[in-house]
This record gives sequence, structure tokens and C-alpha cells, in this order.
Amino acid sequence: MSSEAAENAENRDARAPRESDGWAMFSTLLAGVLVWTGIGWIADWLLGFDALFLPIGAVLGLVGSVYLIVVKSRQA
Repeated sequence: MSSEAAENAENRDARAPRESDGWAMFSTLLAGVLVWTGIGWIADWLLGFDALFLPIGAVLGLVGSVYLIVVKSRQA
């Protein structure tokens, strides 16, 4: 049995997506948006604005995360 599993692992295409790849992409997207939204919120709080940098941070986090996901997926 173990030899069959080893053969299947060797025959699998190295470029084939794994289940963990989707979770890695999702966590990259979520972390980027949350971190940069938080940075925008802190900038608003420190500079005395109501909601100027918060949406800017959210958009920057989203764009940066999507960029990182595209770069990582092309490398694999």
C-alpha cells in the first residue's frame, strides 16, 4: 500500500494545484486587506480624520494582495 501512495505522489504533476494553495491565497488576501485597513484606521486616528485613510488602506491592501497572489501563482 505505501509503495502505491509513493508512486502516486511521484507521478502527480508538480504544477497541479493543491488544497492548501487555495487556503494560502485566501489568507494572503484576507491578511493584506485587514493589515492595510488597520494601518489606514490608525492613520485616520492619529491625523484626526473620520474616514480618509481607512478606505485607501483597504484598497491598497486588496490590490497588493491580489498582486502577491498573481506573482506567487506564476512562480509555481
